[in-house]
Amino acid sequence: MIKLMQGSEEINSNGGLSFVKRLLDGNARMKDWDAELPAAANSCYSTSAIVRSAIGLMTAGNSSYADIEKFRSDFLFRRLAGGSVPSQETLRQRLDALAEKEWQRILDANVSDQLSRIQLTRINVGGEELIPLDIDVSVFEDTFSNKEGVSPTYQNVNGFAPIFCYAGREGFMVANELRPGSQHSAKGAVEFLKRCIAIMLQAGYEADELLARVDSAHDSSDFIEALEELGIKYLVKRNPRKESLEQLLDSIRYDETPEQVRPGKVIYRGVRSDRSPADFPGYSGFMVVEAIERTVLADGQALLIPSIELSSWWTNLPYSVRQCAALYRDHGTSEQFHSELKSDMGIELLPSGNLKTNALVLGLATMAFNCLRFIGQAALEIAMPPVDDEEPAQLRYRLRTVLLDFIKVGCKIVRHANQLFQKFGKNCHNFLIMKEIYARC
Repeated sequence: MIKLMQGSEEINSNGGLSFVKRLLDGNARMKDWDAELPAAANSCYSTSAIVRSAIGLMTAGNSSYADIEKFRSDFLFRRLAGGSVPSQETLRQRLDALAEKEWQRILDANVSDQLSRIQLTRINVGGEELIPLDIDVSVFEDTFSNKEGVSPTYQNVNGFAPIFCYAGREGFMVANELRPGSQHSAKGAVEFLKRCIAIMLQAGYEADELLARVDSAHDSSDFIEALEELGIKYLVKRNPRKESLEQLLDSIRYDETPEQVRPGKVIYRGVRSDRSPADFPGYSGFMVVEAIERTVLADGQALLIPSIELSSWWTNLPYSVRQCAALYRDHGTSEQFHSELKSDMGIELLPSGNLKTNALVLGLATMAFNCLRFIGQAALEIAMPPVDDEEPAQLRYRLRTVLLDFIKVGCKIVRHANQLFQKFGKNCHNFLIMKEIYARC
């Protein structure tokens, strides 16, 4: 029978927080929080300490104010926060106060610094290397809450409807914006797009290497005109509205050789250069169309009336319809990024009843998300380095894997000869990888 006892040694169960501290220490714009939004003279905690505490909390997979209490005596978390950790009451009050100030520009500068220090995985299409920017709205369900901004969403549940932008195939977060659940996806989308592009340009990327991919909620002349003014490439899913699918199919039926998938199923592809978004006569792109016509179902059932499944996009990409369709299907990966933020990091239930404070918390989650993604990508590259420029079998580690394998790792804090050591157990199978990650942070 094993007996339980408590010793005097300093054991820590979140050894990976040292990575997060090193990443935040290396962020050249972290000092802007104190320079532009200084704390009151009688405050015990600087603005950057509050921000670092909130980010550290989320990188440990927690989002509630009360969760900060279990980290107040955590040595590694105290170092991450800058010396001492605020109580839950102080954290709540300081975030409420900070939310009333102009914090977004400072946050965007911090995120651009993060993005400038990574190598985003690009998509090679026709010899051209493009960085995908996936913009999408996701519902944060909060059914029985009375928080400000919680309202019925397009998924018929109560909650928020924030908009997100992710860069690269790994899905580093560029920006997000918290919105009431009832707000339409297109409202404020142009301003959000311009903000995202500004962050990418500030991070050192060029406009002509960016590819924005959005769904049909953003099929508007204002949004597409903004895309062209920004000088980036784009794929915008069209909203057919009251358009006749049969007539559109007939207009491209003979553009390309149809693809016979199986008896009774044919795929037609074509380009319509004579079409333009409504209220945008100066449109310089074109419309690509992919239609699937079924006369016989997969089980052999013949149809009296053919079934038509049609998708079309506004784009300025000089590629074939097949390539454009494949690029847009890859946009669906952004749903996995939403899941990692909401489920793996536990961000879906935002902690405050104040909409502005929750917007700040979700904004800071951008930096926490990117810290975890950086750790995961570094670990993946160390464990499975690419061979002969071939695409790796695995593009990224899910954030849950990062949390379990590289953040929540037990260690012992040892002080000896005026030096500080973080000792991991001899059975820590990821130790060599973690050592290399620390060197890269």
